This record gives sequence, structure tokens and C-alpha cells, in this order.
Amino acid sequence: MNRSSTSGGGAGDPYTAVRAARGNWPERSFLRSLDHDLLRELSEAGELMEFPRTRALAVEGSSATDVYLLLSSCVKVTSRLPGGGDALLAVRVGGDVIGELAALDRKPRSATVTACGNTPVEAIRVARQDFFDILTARPQVLLQLSMAVAEKLRTSTRRRIDYRSAKPLVRLARVLTEMADDHGTAPYGRSTVIGVDLTQVEWGTLIGVSGRTVEREISRLREQGLIAKGPGRITVLDMAGLRTLAHPTGGGAGG
Repeated sequence: MNRSSTSGGGAGDPYTAVRAARGNWPERSFLRSLDHDLLRELSEAGELMEFPRTRALAVEGSSATDVYLLLSSCVKVTSRLPGGGDALLAVRVGGDVIGELAALDRKPRSATVTACGNTPVEAIRVARQDFFDILTARPQVLLQLSMAVAEKLRTSTRRRIDYRSAKPLVRLARVLTEMADDHGTAPYGRSTVIGVDLTQVEWGTLIGVSGRTVEREISRLREQGLIAKGPGRITVLDMAGLRTLAHPTGGGAGG
């Protein structure tokens, strides 16, 4: 296995970086589900890299099959639209794995992954064969990877259903709730800051509406005192109220 610990984008010991970042990963994330021995084995199989904002980790259509273990910050997952422009498919944060599909089926990358946080992304790049060696030798890693992929598919399915059954305000509330749970921090006590810098068009593609509709629905959430909007971030002021809006009693199509 490749035991290199440095790269053109950064330098340092991968497992030291893993231990420093582990406490900030969401509880249900792929990396958080692994014990320290498995994390050490995975991290020492790759190289530690750093990606500044707007730098791509993976490019749609590329034949690369490396896997990236995200340690910190966040990335956008986007795909090209037939008529031009990009659709935002997901946001991934520290604790997630990206590039696993191309590694599994050896087909071209299905999406572009770009650093988008307010701080550089730290990630460990693991070559496909090294990753597969660990999956073969450590069934627990394979099991947790399968669960992570299944959760991504469930989220994608839920959003497709939302496109048909829920009003834009409800869709936005659901995505904001997910973002706050998975990517939010609470430096001011009760308020939760979602430090993911997305444009209104990107929010729109995430929930299947136009950027103008997102602008209108964000204004409605602000008027209700549920969120505040600032440069590069959205702050959830009333998480309980946002959850109630996201999942109204009696069905998902209310708003």
C-alpha cells in the first residue's frame, strides 16, 4: 500500500490529521462509524492533501478512480446540465467519502466535487487498489461504506419525491434542516450556523426550483424569524420551528 503522507497540496501525517478532525465529524458519517484501528489503516494507505476554496477534487467525466476521505470543511457535488450550467446534487463535509462510485465500477466520474467551505478542505487521497485491499481485508469497512452509499441513495430518493409532493418552502426547510444537522455549528449558543456558501441558483437546483423562487422562500423564512441570511452563510434561529415547517403534521405537501 501507498504509505506516503504528503502531497502537492499539503504535508503532514494522515492519522494525526484524522485524530484532530474526528471530533467534528457528524455521528452518522462514514469515517465516524469506523474504530481507531480502521481509521489508522485507511489513513496510512493514502496521502494527506489540502484543497483551497474552488479547487476541484474530482471532475465529471474524468477516468480517475481515487477515493477521498474528507477530514474537514465541505465540498459541493455538481453535475453539468444538458442546456448549460450545473446542478448542485449534494454537499459533503468532514467524515464523508467521495469518489467511491468510480472506484467501485471504474466508470468515468459522475460528478464534479469542488471545495466550497470558508476554510481549505483537508482530505486523504487513497488509490483505488489500496482502498479495495482494505475493503477485502476488513469487512467492517465494506459494510460501513455500503451503508453510507445507501444513505446517499435514500436522500436522493427523498428529494425526488419532494419535487412532486412538497411546496418549495417545505423543500427548502427540509434541506436547511439537513444542512444544519450535518454541517451546522452553534458558536452563538442556540443559533446554528450553516457555513456552506451556496448561491441562490445552487440552492434552487438542490430542491428543484429557480433561484428567484429560492430568494422568495428565504425571505419568507426570514420574515417568520426562522433564519437569518448573511454573506456566505445561513443561520438557523429557530430549529424547532424549522423542523415543524419541514415536516408538517398530516403530510409533506403543506407549506
